[in-house]
Amino acid sequence: MTVEAVVVEELPSLLFRLELPNKAVVLAHGAGAAKRNWVRLLPGDRVEVEFAEHDPTRGRIVRKIG
Repeated sequence: MTVEAVVVEELPSLLFRLELPNKAVVLAHGAGAAKRNWVRLLPGDRVEVEFAEHDPTRGRIVRKIG
């Protein structure tokens, strides 16, 4: 499942706190091209997040939008 979210806070170890469109707050880490290319994410940036089926409170950032 892939969802758009907004970065709320940058945490240590490449973790980010994100806000989903339904106002839920989740944790996510950089993955794939976002991690390999050292994409810089700041609070307010829009990202695409992929969630695992077994834990909807944690995800991985697939890419930065715009």
